[in-house]
Amino acid sequence: MNYKIKNDILEVEISTLGAEIQSIKKDNIEYLWQGSQDSWKNKATNIFPYIGRMTEGKYTFKGNTYEMGGHGFARHTEFEVEQISNEKIIFKTKDNENTVKCFPFKFEFHITYEITNNTLKTCYQVFNKDTKTMYFGLGGHPGFNVPLENSLNFEDYYLEFSNNCKPINYLVSEGGQIVKSVEYPLLNDKILNLKHNLFDNDALILQNMDKTVTLKSDKDNKKVVVSYPDMTYLGIWHSPFKEVSFVCIEPWTSLPSRNGVIEDFEKQENLISLNANETYTNIFDISIF
Repeated sequence: MNYKIKNDILEVEISTLGAEIQSIKKDNIEYLWQGSQDSWKNKATNIFPYIGRMTEGKYTFKGNTYEMGGHGFARHTEFEVEQISNEKIIFKTKDNENTVKCFPFKFEFHITYEITNNTLKTCYQVFNKDTKTMYFGLGGHPGFNVPLENSLNFEDYYLEFSNNCKPINYLVSEGGQIVKSVEYPLLNDKILNLKHNLFDNDALILQNMDKTVTLKSDKDNKKVVVSYPDMTYLGIWHSPFKEVSFVCIEPWTSLPSRNGVIEDFEKQENLISLNANETYTNIFDISIF
């Protein structure tokens, strides 16, 4: 089921399936990718409790082996609506007999969407309801239409970080696992020009990047600004070997598994560790201009 929140500037539609955003409109213009069976059918996946793919689809915890699909199970989960108003909605899910088979923790996962002026804020909250430390990753995966103006092309757009930075990029194997990291120079330490072949080796996975990035074109006055102040990594992606009309800007807390390594959750350094009865919160903002 879909729900809408809106104010005088933005109108946002979200599905209970995966608590996934379905539409972001300003002045009746759609900014969010609308999905395609020929490339990427989703629109704005919520990632939990693991980012990316595991080696052999497996990990270990306390000597036991578990299996989990790419980007975790939240995206396939039917969320409950806990609260809704004109400009805000809170979705909730929790552990059940299916989740415990692949993720042996008692938890609640809340996703709050709230519109303020021209900004949509996404707030993730994880509640550890267990008696043991919980390990996980989470993040967003929104896709944005490119071009935003019909008369322009994908290559007319670029991503510009707000401040100079010298990020590193994690290269991945054909299966999507981390192989190594390399320096990733930006034009003038700020700009990444969009080209379709950027993604032929899968996503760019950046670290040490600035925490605000803008999707824009010098030929278009429309732009999308994504801010992620407490996210450690940023995925940038579209379907490999395709000339598709979108780009995903993905704030992440952690990384996929290392290539050839079945990760031990207690030892994977970039995972979040949350003590029993504690709460973890992280946010990112999408602003439309």
